Amino acid sequence: MSVVAPGQAVAESVVAPSHIAISIAFDDLPRTERSRTFEEWPTFRCRQSVSFSRIGHRPSSISEDQVSDFNEQVRITTADGAVALVAKANATAVSGVSKDGFGVEGRARGSGVVGVSETWIGVYGESTGGAGTDAVRGQGKGSTCGVAGHSEQGIGVYGKGQQYAARFDGRVLVSGNVRIEGNLESTNQVSAKTGYFPDEVSSYRFSALGGDYAETFASEDEFEPGTVLVIGNEGLLTPCGTQYDTRATGVVSGAGGLNPGSVMQSNPDSEHHVTLALAGQVYVKADPQYGAISTGDLLTTSPTEGCAMRVSDRGQAVGAILGKALSSLEGAPGLLRMLVTPS
Repeated sequence: MSVVAPGQAVAESVVAPSHIAISIAFDDLPRTERSRTFEEWPTFRCRQSVSFSRIGHRPSSISEDQVSDFNEQVRITTADGAVALVAKANATAVSGVSKDGFGVEGRARGSGVVGVSETWIGVYGESTGGAGTDAVRGQGKGSTCGVAGHSEQGIGVYGKGQQYAARFDGRVLVSGNVRIEGNLESTNQVSAKTGYFPDEVSSYRFSALGGDYAETFASEDEFEPGTVLVIGNEGLLTPCGTQYDTRATGVVSGAGGLNPGSVMQSNPDSEHHVTLALAGQVYVKADPQYGAISTGDLLTTSPTEGCAMRVSDRGQAVGAILGKALSSLEGAPGLLRMLVTPS
């Protein structure tokens, strides 16, 4: 292996004090001057990578109290594409100790520090300094990630702790699914667009972001939100078409931008199904030609397909009430806000 230094020296087998191979022997100097340590030649250049083999018996790491003297810095410069330093050992290959700065620091346009292991941990960090002295820390500058974990088949990022496995100070964004095998505890609000809980969920207070409590039912076809439905042939729901129909079941949820707050998935065994509002507020299609509708009026089925109308005969409305009007409507058919109160 070629080493270019004063005297055009060539590195051979070298052993420095404490059995760490960091000394250089020079072939073109008198034998009495061939052995020199890095203290004597702190700066040198290599045409190819430098490989140091550690021999002897000593602990696998260097402690701070073993560092008593400070020498000049060692610089190793290689040609493009060459490895600057290769250290081989049965235990620790490279150990860095610093009293005030970094034990090991890597700077590069690519990866600053890379750790690769076939049988253990690629990069290992340990800290005994207490709170605030993290074993491993990543700090992203600008829009970069502070810490990123990627795995082809396993877990991208794994955390384990006596108190908490992970802590996040700020918002957490998850673009996929979140699986919780233990309990979900929160001292503040928990919000999500969708979720699946295959087991029991307990809450002192549950706030649903929607207008009604709904359930899926089998239907003859797909019907638009706000449609008034009744029980049809073979138990499939279908739009109403007569007044005061005691087969009335309710209104398809989701009209007027008022989505259901909670939906029971009954998994109906049919080609088509609808989400029917069972309780709460919903927008319903209504036809005021059978009487102008005022706030507080009872609503029932009408002859107009899929529309509600005002109850004018309470006797006929028994068993056919859909709910109470929360707004008024007159003139042409349209959407009406309704409180679901089935009879």
